[in-house]
Amino acid sequence: MITEKLLGLSATWGAEWIMWVLIAVSLYGLTVFIDRLALFVRTREGFPALRGAFTEGLRRGDLRAATQAIEGDSLVRNVLRAGLERIARGERGPEQVEQAMLAQLAEERARYDARLSGLATIGNTAPLIGLLGTVIGIVSAFYALGQLGTAQAAGNALVMAAIGEALVATGFSIGVAVPAVVAFNMLRAHVSTRLKQAEVLMRDLLASLPALALAPAPRSEG
Repeated sequence: MITEKLLGLSATWGAEWIMWVLIAVSLYGLTVFIDRLALFVRTREGFPALRGAFTEGLRRGDLRAATQAIEGDSLVRNVLRAGLERIARGERGPEQVEQAMLAQLAEERARYDARLSGLATIGNTAPLIGLLGTVIGIVSAFYALGQLGTAQAAGNALVMAAIGEALVATGFSIGVAVPAVVAFNMLRAHVSTRLKQAEVLMRDLLASLPALALAPAPRSEG
């Protein structure tokens, strides 16, 4: 009984609704990619110039210059700022400064990794959704064959259309999955690069603690 109802639904709806699901999934993936890309561009580091100005301030033992070098919103800047704020308050212990920066690093990582799992999920599940459409299309084709005589079934356009829908669903699902996987890997690699850059400058800061003056960090506006 249940099998017959499912066969009837497959014959009625075919695999077309699977295509709409894939379209919705692809639009969501595109939205996530644009959102993450906008964040990365807006908070770009300019790492070579940033590192040069920051390490020069550290080398001179000038806390104010080091703080001014990391003004702005980005992963590396926010992590280093957390450490410099501790130093400006007089907490010069390496453990205290390091823990403050590690806490900020974890917060920034969560911020930059947000919604990236959606792209990974699309890359993993889109082919399965397409496979479901393929199965439904083939089931619809065989169901139509069963309802027709042998002579009629040989050239029936409905049967050919059902098989065509099955193949299109498979191809379209791959077309959705591949860009999602590429975008996920690209964005995660970018986050990984920023984390490594933050770790480099964190070590520079910790190594320069004895030389830093106890000048207060300038307050950020807003």
